[in-house]
Amino acid sequence: MISKFKNIGIVAHDAASGNIISHWVKKYNNNNYYIKVEGPAKKIFKRLKVKGKLNTNYMTIIKKSNFIISGTSAKSKIDHKIRILANKNNIPNAGVLDHWVLFKEGFLFKKKLILPSEIWVTNINAFKLAKKVFKQKIIKIKKNIYEEEILKKINKNKISTKKKILYLLEPFKDKTQEKAINNFFLKIKNKKNIEIIFKPHPSENTKKYEKIITKYRKFNPKIDNKSKLESLISWSNVVVGCQTYAMVLALKAKRKVYTMLPINNYECNLPFKKILNFKKKY
Repeated sequence: MISKFKNIGIVAHDAASGNIISHWVKKYNNNNYYIKVEGPAKKIFKRLKVKGKLNTNYMTIIKKSNFIISGTSAKSKIDHKIRILANKNNIPNAGVLDHWVLFKEGFLFKKKLILPSEIWVTNINAFKLAKKVFKQKIIKIKKNIYEEEILKKINKNKISTKKKILYLLEPFKDKTQEKAINNFFLKIKNKKNIEIIFKPHPSENTKKYEKIITKYRKFNPKIDNKSKLESLISWSNVVVGCQTYAMVLALKAKRKVYTMLPINNYECNLPFKKILNFKKKY
């Protein structure tokens, strides 16, 4: 069970928390859900055809719910707003940490730390990290149904001797991603028999990367924002990124996974030793 309560409010914006929460809602369909989702999360909820209205307003969620689950986001306001209202109205609520980095940033709103009554994670590594960061909070591990479902759909066998590289893009505030792409092509400049697909992050516009990727058109790289993640991982035998959660899914699907970090002030904080440094190990 995701909660002992019958009436549950759901608020999410980002893709990662949207994927995790939507699969809970889909699985535990005996609860009554009052849902407010925007951005990438809304597309995910619609695609899964989850139970409940997707455009419930804040006050209806507060009035109807006796427990609230929200995502975490450094960009969106809706997760923070519902936590403020839930805390003000003494409604128990949980914030979902969907990664291994930027824990506090996911709860920062207007430079204030807005914490829920519970913090939920989906694996033991995140649990240990969260315990260190939020010593006074109740940290709970919940089953990651999204991860289980997506791994079932990925072909885990090696499908080709040809190098098929899936490059997973993710948003950065500065030019880190552009530098990573340049470093990537510099490293493979003498390689042959390679196919490359770039998958943009759901929160980003594909056009953002068209210019820099076109610069390397001799490699015939493709940008794919339509195919499902599990299809692209199935196609690949090498996966490259910085520190996106999808790299972990690829690792669990028995792919060779590389990080382009460190770059500038960014280090790869994914707690998996099998994720290799692309510049050193590829």
